[in-house]
Amino acid sequence: MKKIALAMFAATVAAASSASAADLGRPAPAAVDYVKVCDAYGEGFFYIPGSQTCLKIGGYVRAEYRVWKTDTAFGGLYGLTNGVKGPANNDMTTRVRAQLTLDSRTNTEFGLLRSFTEAWYTVDSGRATPSVDLWKAYIQLGGLTAGRAQSFFDFYTGDHYSSFFETAHSDSQVNLLAYTFSFGNGVSATLSLEDQTTGNATRRFDAFGIYGGNKWMDVVGNVAISQAWGSAQIMAVAHHNQPSYNNQDKWGYAVGAGVTVKLPMIAEGDSVSLQGAYGKGALSYVTPDPIFGYDFFPNQNGSMSQTTAWSVAAGFTHNWNAKWSTSATVSYLDVDGASLKLIGFKPGLDYKQVDAGVNLVYSPVAGLTIGGELEYKSADFSKGPNTDALVGLLRIQRNF
Repeated sequence: MKKIALAMFAATVAAASSASAADLGRPAPAAVDYVKVCDAYGEGFFYIPGSQTCLKIGGYVRAEYRVWKTDTAFGGLYGLTNGVKGPANNDMTTRVRAQLTLDSRTNTEFGLLRSFTEAWYTVDSGRATPSVDLWKAYIQLGGLTAGRAQSFFDFYTGDHYSSFFETAHSDSQVNLLAYTFSFGNGVSATLSLEDQTTGNATRRFDAFGIYGGNKWMDVVGNVAISQAWGSAQIMAVAHHNQPSYNNQDKWGYAVGAGVTVKLPMIAEGDSVSLQGAYGKGALSYVTPDPIFGYDFFPNQNGSMSQTTAWSVAAGFTHNWNAKWSTSATVSYLDVDGASLKLIGFKPGLDYKQVDAGVNLVYSPVAGLTIGGELEYKSADFSKGPNTDALVGLLRIQRNF
């Protein structure tokens, strides 16, 4: 019996030794490279496996339902999109939009290397297929910004949705090349070269098809401060106007200043903003949504005259509690298209425009908002019809 037990033990040891020898000839399985959280840049970032680059994926899905009313003059003068144009109308439109953002960041010996991309996919009433917009796509290294980004002239862009009508301010994504100098304590200065022909705002320099092309990029500069109390900015731009009907050209310009003050003494997240701008031959820096007007016009002797305009805008956001909030914005715009008097163009004379919007937003759970908004626009022409329009909308949005 002992001999049998010893034989079985010897066989077991031999088998184990053979298995161990066989294992030594096999490569070890590769370690699983799990995705790791990157907390260096805030919530939502993770390390791309096999790299030191942190990535954040975000975006939203949005559905909007709008009803609107315009008078006859408004329908004829204001070129609304989505089929809203013509005589007096009482109608409705819808919009569904998906946004996707990618934010990648890597620390280098030259500072933070960042790339950011934002794309929109939109289906509006009257369109069977989605429109695709590359809203932002830029690279940053230290103070350098290159690509498509928010114009560095822009500061305050409104508190409410501004889904249909935008209040008077500058708000545009453009192709640019910029450098920002940081002085510490939240103070900075930026110099930017910007191609305004790529702007999403209605760049109003092609009156009657007479714009002669993009000879010079716009030169934009700002000085800004951002601290615990809020933020402020002063800004200026030089914009080149070149007609196609002669060799004359002129430089236009715009200047502006704005401030946003946080109001935690009222409620956390509350703020109030005020901004003003003046421009000559650079209307889109004063307002992105004029009811009528261009940067320049031909006058009676064939030379060019530049439009002048000024605007002021104010807004307020209040959080009633953790789930309910209200935002309101109002603006006033004054446009002087005096040269049109010389060629007898009646509707485009001097006019004053008022825009206003207010909403009530409910957030039942984190990442979901349901908001109702009213938006109003009116124009008072020195010669020609006065006109107005009112839009009501419901927006449901899921952010991720």
